[in-house]
Amino acid sequence: MSSCLKHKEGIRARPAAIGQAQGLSSDKSTLWRNCDKDVSNGEILTAAFSPGFTDVSKNRHQTTASLFQFHTIAAKTKHMTAPFTDSEDLPTNTSTNTHFQTVVDRALSRRGLLKMGGGAAAASFLAGPLAGCAQWITPSAGLLGFKPVAASTADSVVVAAGYTATPFVPWGTPLFSSGAGASWKGDGSETAADQARQVGDNHDGMHFFPIDGHSSNEGLLVMNHEYTTVVKGRYITLFGLPSAAANTLERANKAINAWGCSVIHVRKDAAGQWAVVLDSRYNRRLTGATPMELTGPAAGDALLQTRADQSGRRVLGTLNNCGNGFTPWGTYLSCEENFNNNFGTTVEPGTDTRSAAQKRYGIQAGTSEYGWEAWHERFDYKKEPNESNRFGWIVEIDPFDPLSIPKKRTALGRFKHESAAWNLTRDKRVVIYMGDDQANDYVYKFVSDKPYVEGDKAANSTLLDSGKLYVARFDDGATAGDFMGTGEWLLLDKQANPVLQADSRFPNQAAVLVHARLAADRLGATKMDRPEWLSVHPGTGEVYGTMTNNAGRTSTDDANPRQKNIYGQIVRWREAGGDPAATRFQWDVFVLAGNPTVPAHQGTLKAGSANIHADNSFNSPDGLAFDRFGRLWIQTDGNYSNAGDFAGQGNNSMLCADPQTREIRRFLVGPKECEVTGIAFTPDHRTMFVNIQHPGESGQGHSHWPEGGDALPRSATVIVTKNDGGVIGSRAFTQGAARSVCAWASSD
Repeated sequence: MSSCLKHKEGIRARPAAIGQAQGLSSDKSTLWRNCDKDVSNGEILTAAFSPGFTDVSKNRHQTTASLFQFHTIAAKTKHMTAPFTDSEDLPTNTSTNTHFQTVVDRALSRRGLLKMGGGAAAASFLAGPLAGCAQWITPSAGLLGFKPVAASTADSVVVAAGYTATPFVPWGTPLFSSGAGASWKGDGSETAADQARQVGDNHDGMHFFPIDGHSSNEGLLVMNHEYTTVVKGRYITLFGLPSAAANTLERANKAINAWGCSVIHVRKDAAGQWAVVLDSRYNRRLTGATPMELTGPAAGDALLQTRADQSGRRVLGTLNNCGNGFTPWGTYLSCEENFNNNFGTTVEPGTDTRSAAQKRYGIQAGTSEYGWEAWHERFDYKKEPNESNRFGWIVEIDPFDPLSIPKKRTALGRFKHESAAWNLTRDKRVVIYMGDDQANDYVYKFVSDKPYVEGDKAANSTLLDSGKLYVARFDDGATAGDFMGTGEWLLLDKQANPVLQADSRFPNQAAVLVHARLAADRLGATKMDRPEWLSVHPGTGEVYGTMTNNAGRTSTDDANPRQKNIYGQIVRWREAGGDPAATRFQWDVFVLAGNPTVPAHQGTLKAGSANIHADNSFNSPDGLAFDRFGRLWIQTDGNYSNAGDFAGQGNNSMLCADPQTREIRRFLVGPKECEVTGIAFTPDHRTMFVNIQHPGESGQGHSHWPEGGDALPRSATVIVTKNDGGVIGSRAFTQGAARSVCAWASSD
């Protein structure tokens, strides 16, 4: 997802058009996960990948070449007025671990041509349901039932014909009718106290929880607020215009209160329009200063102790809440990503005293762009060296209990968490798939020790505190020409893994979890191209993951003709035997993003895989989610210059894919300089919620979305509905028929 350190050249904007929409599916009535084989007891894994692929169009890629480029600097370089840095694009991984690119290269040099499209690989990945006995919903008339929209550079949300998109709950929306924050002035003059009771900034991952477990007319919309946009140390809109630094305690506190999460009670009114239920007992803001609890194996360890919290169990706030997940027992999972950007020092900032671990996690040597360390010593890494160890976790939140204390689950490891996708083993142990969003970092999974017990809130409340953590290694396939690779999940356990057992840098399991990146380095995990959102196919149980981009490769050879991976790709894998807790898997590439309209790209891998063409070309896939029918929704956060390598791609957008045919269509395009991110559905799938983050992020006045005119640009949710009242993405007013697979079926 977006980092706060972005300096982009924008495109002249028009006033925004206001549309309508909302949604995200989850809850017990719409759970879709694999539930087939017995597996070993709970484990956390680190993934490693190996190549073996599916068809890649012969007519477009007549070359023996590698698909991916891994060493990253910045993928969005063509449209900047100043040097642009996304902190995720700057690798901190100095290990000699194999890069995914190298794995692909070996496969290609052996097999001659990587094919992507239909054929053997697609058939093997989608051959049929896993062993088990649930149902998922299949549309009666095909998956992609809408006419694709063209790329757009307008300062508005453009959605497919027959749909309406309406902005909803933008930054600053009041959650209460009286007291601090009860009104939005529109000029950024609200106080820190006001911001603590209003919707936060830069909306990101989210989920819709039906109020009664089934309702599609009322529920809790829970969303992340990743950060506040800063350009060269100046907040572009938070304090109004002109942009300004957080040069007072009050301003720093307002910024801290704009981050975190919102729990928003929403309901349809008599006219069928969604509205916030003001003063609801459920309405809640969780900010960068809200008390939270550290739980699990690392809680209480010396690495998590500070002067203010000598217990190592209580922490103030959650930060850089990027992608998300949810659980089958009705809680929300918020993922802390670029927390490193919030830490700096005022103590001899020109002298670098960072530890190896602080460098590996990207803590800055000098002052930070946000400037919080000048007002709160906990953000000064020299004054409080362990405070940053208390961020970079997955936070579990109970949206239905406003008095509950959010839990940072240390068993899931500490890194730049982007999303959390769950599945269940045959014996109902919980599996969580996770990506570490940084160039050359890794893919992880967690397997709980204990099973999920439907309806037992007390038993389920500690499931994420005990289990095994793994990291992935991707390897070559065993059989040449089988169009897919293999991989292994490597156990991140101090006692059970002899490599870690012998490494004195990790005295206990707490050290392995707090320094999960370093432990994964030691085990030889495979370096990936910024692993971001992961999602589990509702019918087959395969896991799909976005690898956003990696533009840092500077040399080429016969096996690496693409100097920079500026476009990204989506990788998918299937666990051995269809068992989510297996320690082996097969993988392939679902789509290689590219731009076939650029003349120099034609006949090369920069054109993309066979399912990329002039009408659906995109770059930097980021957000990713399956709906209950098996449609794969793809959201982008990339270069929106619409020029050069990115000509014709327009603003960031949301596309939809059919996993079996690999067809991809563009469904929605966001306003200027935005990222399209976060997706949720109501249980009936007739309302979709999509987030628009950082419109006008350059701070140059190129966007005024959603109000238009001269208004401040504001991140907001968009509610998407089908004009005929039907299911989002469908061909007709129908939910289709059910067929038996190993997944949880909706009761709606």
